[in-house]
Amino acid sequence: MSNLPADEFTDDINIDNLTTQELTDWAKGIAQKCLQGKASSVHSIDELTPPESAKSLASQMKYKNKPSHASLEEQTFYTTADKQIEIEKTLLILDKIYDSVEVVPYFRAEEDFSPNAPNYAPLQTILSSIAIRSVQSFDNYILPSICSTTNTSFHRLADRTIFYNSLSAGLSSAVISHVSKGLKIDVLIDIISTLALQLHMVKSIASLAGLDINDDAVRTLIYLCIVSDGIKSSITGTAKELAIIIMRKMVVDKIPKSALKSINKRVAMKLLSKEVGDKGIINFALLIPFVGELVTFVSDSLATYSIGQVAKYVFCPMDDQNEKENTDSPPPYPGRIGL
Repeated sequence: MSNLPADEFTDDINIDNLTTQELTDWAKGIAQKCLQGKASSVHSIDELTPPESAKSLASQMKYKNKPSHASLEEQTFYTTADKQIEIEKTLLILDKIYDSVEVVPYFRAEEDFSPNAPNYAPLQTILSSIAIRSVQSFDNYILPSICSTTNTSFHRLADRTIFYNSLSAGLSSAVISHVSKGLKIDVLIDIISTLALQLHMVKSIASLAGLDINDDAVRTLIYLCIVSDGIKSSITGTAKELAIIIMRKMVVDKIPKSALKSINKRVAMKLLSKEVGDKGIINFALLIPFVGELVTFVSDSLATYSIGQVAKYVFCPMDDQNEKENTDSPPPYPGRIGL
């Protein structure tokens, strides 16, 4: 996986228990509110007041986007230790959100989604729904199928999951930008909101394929889908290889937990750089009323839709004839398949 950042750190950085608890509880609260369609309340509830550790993470993320002509003092402030702490915090948030998104049922039907749909302007909801449906129809009926399986139930439910989560992710981001207070922490809140809905979606698709979402290898597989840059990226290729191994019930237990942990850290690095870059561009559009919210919606809904398509490809069930292929070859451990 050559386009994941190199694993630069060999020793773990320890963050004190109080800091860890405050940070993850806050992230969990934000994620669950957005999953429940209550993104408008992320600034109005006392228990969602960001802790200092979240403010620090948001400040470091903002610092990374400073121009190269920043002062020497600013350039040396962001150290290797700062970077490692940032990665550890991001991984803590990622794990906490992963473990908490199932508080809301998977969005596989309108009755699942409707009680948790973000409250927003009906016209924008209708327009956004049409936009996603148009892209989905084009993919399903014009382009070659990314998932070759006779399991029609998987196709139907995966497509519904992708549609509803993409719609929710876009609308939640638009709501958050609407109630934004212009704080550094707003970008982190938006990232957590989108990430929660993307994890909710990919976990749903993985479970449709019959995988155990509590398994460490499946968790890593889902994380790889989240940071993929599209169907043809090397990250997606790696995820597909691992998914085939897991679906064939090959010797996955031979993949060391340390290797999975290393991948997860590198995913956190990739996620951080990917999300911060995307949100930084969007922030310019937020200066224009309504236009900023529309740009935010389009960006996050289509990004979530793209991840959904990756997940549908990666977790596509294998038909019986494919399962009879030779499975004697050893699994592609990290290091063997370009990690």
